[in-house]
Amino acid sequence: MQDTVVAKRLKDIWDDWGIRLLVIVSCGMHMVLTLFGSTRRRLKARQIIVRFMIWCAYPLSTFVVAVIIGKLTLIGATDSTQQNTETELRGFLAPLLLVQLGSRDSITAYSIEDNRLVIRQLPNLLAQLSAVLWILFKSWTNSVISYLYFPLSLAGIITYGENIWAMYTALNGSSGITIAEFKKEASISKIYENLPTNIPNLEMILKAYYRFFCLRPHIENWLYRPLYQSLHDSQSIDGYEPLEIFKITDIELSFMYDVLYTKAPIIYTRMGFVFRLVTFLSLVSATIVFACFFKDAFVYYINAGFTFLVLVVILILEVYQIYMLFFSDWAIIKMIKHRNKPVVMQFLRIIAPRSSKWKRWSNSLGQFNLIYYCLDHKHLCFSRILKFQNLDTDIRKYLCTASQEIQIDLKEMLIKEMGEVDKVRRSKHTDKRGEWALSRYPDGDIFKWSVVDRDFDKSIIIWHLAIEICYHSDVRDQDSNPGIKMGRLLSNYMMYLLAIRSHMLCVTTSEIVFQYACKKLTAFLKTSDSLTKDVRTACTELQARNVVDEESEAAEDKETMVTRGWNVLGDAKMLSEYLLKRGGDRWVMICSVLVEMLCFVASKCPADYHSEQLRRGGEIVTHIWLLQLHNTGGGGSVGD
Repeated sequence: MQDTVVAKRLKDIWDDWGIRLLVIVSCGMHMVLTLFGSTRRRLKARQIIVRFMIWCAYPLSTFVVAVIIGKLTLIGATDSTQQNTETELRGFLAPLLLVQLGSRDSITAYSIEDNRLVIRQLPNLLAQLSAVLWILFKSWTNSVISYLYFPLSLAGIITYGENIWAMYTALNGSSGITIAEFKKEASISKIYENLPTNIPNLEMILKAYYRFFCLRPHIENWLYRPLYQSLHDSQSIDGYEPLEIFKITDIELSFMYDVLYTKAPIIYTRMGFVFRLVTFLSLVSATIVFACFFKDAFVYYINAGFTFLVLVVILILEVYQIYMLFFSDWAIIKMIKHRNKPVVMQFLRIIAPRSSKWKRWSNSLGQFNLIYYCLDHKHLCFSRILKFQNLDTDIRKYLCTASQEIQIDLKEMLIKEMGEVDKVRRSKHTDKRGEWALSRYPDGDIFKWSVVDRDFDKSIIIWHLAIEICYHSDVRDQDSNPGIKMGRLLSNYMMYLLAIRSHMLCVTTSEIVFQYACKKLTAFLKTSDSLTKDVRTACTELQARNVVDEESEAAEDKETMVTRGWNVLGDAKMLSEYLLKRGGDRWVMICSVLVEMLCFVASKCPADYHSEQLRRGGEIVTHIWLLQLHNTGGGGSVGD
């Protein structure tokens, strides 16, 4: 009996407050997507709280709105000649929900698949719109509130339609500021000549946009085509400092991110400006009229106060988005087009210098140390349950992952070594993974077996373990030799790609090879005379003991076809011995080999995988991919 009473009370509460509670949840998710939607581009691997919030809010926002609209359709029809404020206010929420779904400039698509499946959004839009119109029809009276349905419905249709428009044009390149808009100039080169020299960053942003516009790296089978010879010349990055080259690439990838995941390409068009103006004026007019109509009723009439609060939240978020439109690379490109107007120049003088401080990606290197991973003997809670589908392995990988900020000296070294690779590959795709770098050294032939006679995933592990041994042998020289630290950072990053981003390597056996190496290394560390607790001690053990004989005693029937006959620890020790016999320039050679490996990964990884990484904070291998792609397609070379 008591259970029945409790159930009845809960049902009554849900009937009275259910819609309001769901609208509050919907407003919360709207705020998350609006305020944090664009932060994905600069989040590091371990910053999962905001990422998780966005991941939950993106799909649930549509679901919650659908539930609210479903409940609103149960509103009883009213007599259009009689005023029913309660029903009118409930109907007032329906177009506001459409505005919430569409009014999120910073995230239209969560992933590239959303853009590809955009055609499925059309039936959803029609269904939602039909339901909203049915609610408004049932709630209609001839009062002032009913007439406010029109501007709100117009704002909802526009914002929702903009979402679909942005997703539809993301992969076909038919939106954004076109180069034809600059045709009034005699030539593209004159645009550079007429740029104000006392305003920093303008030339780099303009160059980045031209390079992005002609290459369109996110579009499949896009044919590189500089539209004018002067435009082709203006894309060259010869003579730029390494830091400036990376800055230009950062801006290019930022344009790419905006096209794939935001409304930016359509907002900064003439039609986008008109739509934004109509939407904003519709919301403002509806808010003012609503406030005047209920000016004496907000205190004691909770439904009016709640509806007004929702309307104000949506309007504030809209104002915030309009404000943020000025602080964008797209806005600077648009201002450059109209730079002859005094007001525009004033804005350029304020905004352009600030653009150097905008963080367009995480600027970090993922780090994964295989020895540390094998030394981590901490047992996870519910490990037996987590072993299902290898969840325990994925969690342990994540816990052993770190990130390091990319310093200027590392960027300079990358540009320099990429220039060496470009000299050899001669505008062709990179098909070597260390062999070119080794050929630059007289004794390079004794190392080629590690990159030629071994599969790529095996080469990464061999070099990673050998570099760890060399790193801890040269620990005293780290301050005097910056190449030591850079070499280890790149080594851990290559291991990070293998362990965490294996799909970017396009090697189907990477997980098998990784698990095999972990198994052999863990078994070796457990059989050490003393309990090995840190990476340095483990490297000392690898140097001291005869791992070749121990590996040969392993039973081959326990190995897979991929790993049969591979002496992972023996290869790593032999490579480390060769490296340690070299002089002080061994770290120069190590960095050269690792950069060439990165170039190989960048060229072999499909564009979709690079594009997906933009929403995860970005990867340095994606920057290398874009620089190589320009050189292959006809853009300026790197490091000349």
